[in-house]
Amino acid sequence: MDETRHARLESRILHELSTLLLRGEIKDHRVDSLVSFSYIKLARDAATARIGVSTMLDDKRHVQKAVEGLNSAAGYLQGRLGRTLRTRSTPLLRFVEDHSVAEAQRIIRRIDETIQTDSAAGSNDGINDQRDTAAEQTGRP
Repeated sequence: MDETRHARLESRILHELSTLLLRGEIKDHRVDSLVSFSYIKLARDAATARIGVSTMLDDKRHVQKAVEGLNSAAGYLQGRLGRTLRTRSTPLLRFVEDHSVAEAQRIIRRIDETIQTDSAAGSNDGINDQRDTAAEQTGRP
């Protein structure tokens, strides 16, 4: 399968799974609307797909339960994909935890805390002065 077709199939699978999730067609109580699919890794032969699952909550147990629920419903989801995608074969779906969103939020929080600590201590090393000067030169706030 060429790269363009492979990428298009990955995109369609993620889109269809997200649509099923938003419509509430996944009836497992462990899967709720705070769950999202962050990435997909489709095998070269399109026989298997590994899908990253993340959540807006910073709770690892919530993600674990959602992954268990999605893996439990994988057969149903595969059947729905088969009818929608109309491909020769439908990949086996395997859902895995993806904590990259929560990790990114933690990093941003630490950066914000560091900036606040530095500015409160008065040791901004001229960074804000440089920003003010640049803003004046460009006419932007």
